[in-house]
Amino acid sequence: MSAWLKPIQSLSQIYGSDVIYSPRASPNACTWLPHDEFILDSMSGGQIPVAGDMPILCAAGASTPDGLQLLRDVGFDIPQVLFRYSAATDYLRKLKSLYQEKKSIALQHVHSVTELPSEACWVKPETLSFLNNKANLAVLVGSEYIAARRIVMASRLVAELSSHDFPLVVKAVTEESSGGGVDVVICRTSRTMKRAARLFESCERVVIEEFLPIKRNLCLNYSATAEGLINYLGCAEQVSDTQGKYQGNWIDATTIAPPLAIKIGTRVVAAGFALGYYGCVGIDMAVREDGRMAVFDLNFRVNGSTTALLLAESVQRTSGRTVLRFRALRGRGTYRDLLSSAYVAIHKGIFLPLSSYDPDVGGHPKARPRMTGLILGNTREEVKEHERELSTLGLS
Repeated sequence: MSAWLKPIQSLSQIYGSDVIYSPRASPNACTWLPHDEFILDSMSGGQIPVAGDMPILCAAGASTPDGLQLLRDVGFDIPQVLFRYSAATDYLRKLKSLYQEKKSIALQHVHSVTELPSEACWVKPETLSFLNNKANLAVLVGSEYIAARRIVMASRLVAELSSHDFPLVVKAVTEESSGGGVDVVICRTSRTMKRAARLFESCERVVIEEFLPIKRNLCLNYSATAEGLINYLGCAEQVSDTQGKYQGNWIDATTIAPPLAIKIGTRVVAAGFALGYYGCVGIDMAVREDGRMAVFDLNFRVNGSTTALLLAESVQRTSGRTVLRFRALRGRGTYRDLLSSAYVAIHKGIFLPLSSYDPDVGGHPKARPRMTGLILGNTREEVKEHERELSTLGLS
């Protein structure tokens, strides 16, 4: 049976089918990413529905036979080639093996050259580090479209913050990958200021940034092919908690980005391409209360909202639902219970799974099974009702 849910652009159309997609962060360079290994493993299957013909290196727990069948059942094509690893050490062995087979790897997170030599990388490690380092935001965006900011020595953080009014935002300056808000602290009090100082004491430098009065928190997604073709993929509204931690996305008629925002983002992606970057890009951009734009983060990789945006048009057309909420959910029972609940929610027409993770297969028996997907509705209020209904089914 042919799939009926199709992305507007597949990863194989962006990267090519002769490149292997590897979304896993290196276990030796994930200080500023979610710290639990099982979360990093669970995230490695998030792009399976949009891979096209591109081979993927992912965790065995994120690509179980039952989990892949769930994706087929809801209407997705599954890539024919999946390279599976069982644990972090096995992941590094698989990378080495693929390099020895002279495969090219599209890393989403920078690895050391001892783990994967530069010649095996789709994008040079130093390019990936430069583009994602928060210290270089002004270089890539320009000072007109960023928040007021300055870079200081981390050892001077408390002294520097003590002379300013709160709130302020502090961000790590690092060559490693970062994401999910792990490398960001919103300082509202002297207590959070001291927490930031402790968190960033291993950094040489940090960014102190103006706290933006945000009216809309947008993530604009783009792709850049090796031939230099830049495509705007769409925009999702980001949901964050009070400390700036990522909590998913909204996609609906209200999440259309202003033309100026798209233009700014296109210019940033073009700058990245000029430096040697090809692939997906996510640009976090605030629309201030006075209407001005401010880019506050660049992610030269596939983002949390990328899969959802690539599929949104097809999902909306096929389901008849116009409002989508991308969420990561946890089950309250076994992985089998998680899948059973997902099938019930699919039958009700309120949920579309995009990935799942069996912690037992991944060697994390104490962790709860996880799933990402789209909660469906025709208004945000209806989606929130469906979110509560999912909770009663054991998905929350």
